[in-house]
Amino acid sequence: MPSDSLLFVSGQGGFNPDDRDAELGGIEIQTERTVENIRKILAQWGLTLADVLKVNVFLTDRKHYETFNQVYSRLFPQPYPARTLVYCELNFGLLVEIDVIARRRQER
Repeated sequence: MPSDSLLFVSGQGGFNPDDRDAELGGIEIQTERTVENIRKILAQWGLTLADVLKVNVFLTDRKHYETFNQVYSRLFPQPYPARTLVYCELNFGLLVEIDVIARRRQER
């Protein structure tokens, strides 16, 4: 990845990448796993959650917002990236899906 470039991480869910048949769990567990899956992808490119500029969140139910937001706020560093949150249906029993745009900053 060239310096000062963008990385687009497409929609990630709360699947356990080591066991795709594992129970998905509730919104807290799915949010933690989703962010962890994103963190692992970023790490492959030498990036962290602090390099994320933009987050798109898809939730299946408004009642999950408070719990989701508590977990999200605990896992993402401040200042938080710009975020859009949409309520919609998701496949495979997912309660949350997240995609991000991260940037590798050019060293000066």
